Amino acid sequence: MNEAIKPKAICGRPVHSFFAGKDKYLRLQKHCISDITPPISENESTFILVTDGGGTITINGVTFPMKRGSFVWLQSYHTFTIKAESVHPLKLSVCVYDYPLSSFLTFHEPAPDTVDAIIDAPPIIYLDGNRLEKIEELFYEFEEEDSCFDPGSSLIKVAILGQFSNFFIHHSLKQHRPDCPPERPLGWKAALYISAHFAEDITAQGVASYFGSTAAALNRELRTISGYSFSQFLNRVRVNIASIALLYDGMSLSYVAAHSGFPSDVAFYRIFKKYMGTTPIEYRKLLLNDGHGVYRGMIMNTTLMEVLNYSYSSYSEPVDIKETSKKLFISESVIRDLVYENFSSHYKDLAILTRIRHAEALLLTTDLPIVDIAVHVGFNCSRSFTRTFKRIYDMAPSEYRERNRGGKNQNGKEK
Repeated sequence: MNEAIKPKAICGRPVHSFFAGKDKYLRLQKHCISDITPPISENESTFILVTDGGGTITINGVTFPMKRGSFVWLQSYHTFTIKAESVHPLKLSVCVYDYPLSSFLTFHEPAPDTVDAIIDAPPIIYLDGNRLEKIEELFYEFEEEDSCFDPGSSLIKVAILGQFSNFFIHHSLKQHRPDCPPERPLGWKAALYISAHFAEDITAQGVASYFGSTAAALNRELRTISGYSFSQFLNRVRVNIASIALLYDGMSLSYVAAHSGFPSDVAFYRIFKKYMGTTPIEYRKLLLNDGHGVYRGMIMNTTLMEVLNYSYSSYSEPVDIKETSKKLFISESVIRDLVYENFSSHYKDLAILTRIRHAEALLLTTDLPIVDIAVHVGFNCSRSFTRTFKRIYDMAPSEYRERNRGGKNQNGKEK
């Protein structure tokens, strides 16, 4: 270990629910940070996009610059502090979603490059130009769904989260260099090691020895960057993993305990209740019967999510259930039944609605002519696009743009 690399210490005990909360899941939040936040350690996953201003974010003892276009993906094993420049407050768009959904989006089909991006690469990327416009468009579409509370809107939000994660992984891999990883402090490396080996019988001494250090030094550095000792940090990771497994009611509690790395059922019950404030049985009932939104039961149906994500990412392609069936290796009848069961609609209608959602964002965030927007989102001509848009919104695209932008172009100037 390079002893010269020192982590930046947090000031005080980490707080929870700074961005998270039962009424904040799957909703776009907007924050203005003018000073410095307390240390934050959420049990949830969080996407943050800097829309204006400048400053820094310190994650697990390592400081990264923040500016417009900074896109951050924080996990439950991160403890972070955000600090704004004195003259340029940070304006943030924030989206929080809980750990079971995070697991579904990120590791539904585990791949080595995905794990590398999440575990090894920095949790922040810097966007500009077309890449920034793309992610801003997705955030705008996400916010537009906040006014709706139906299952369709929740599924669209989940699909957008999938786009966020895929986008981040794709661009993070471009920055990731496994042959020449950046040197990090002991606490940073230990936190990632614990997150990757939680199911094993690991100890502070064993992890410290792996990095050529001592148990005392490891505990000291973990407390410095996160406020937790080795055992506390390990237990938090295991509890979050258990919260994922509890989503599946076919898994016995004993299996969940072993899968999450707990040495016994008794230890699982005791530690889970300490960190979550409820027993595993009560938590499972909450997940399956209530949860934090209507998406809860839907993420169990991975087939439906595959169909929705494909439809959302392929919106400009011809609407063809046969082609979708071939691409996803899912029968047409299954796709047809799933869509109708969840949306009381046909697949073609769902795909067209997805096109209109994309068109809506372009109408409000660009000055593209109507005909260009129509072609961009997959319509053959502006007449067909206008007719479909009017059927859904009861007004023409040009009228929709005029009403919602107040007669201003994207730079805020009068037309």
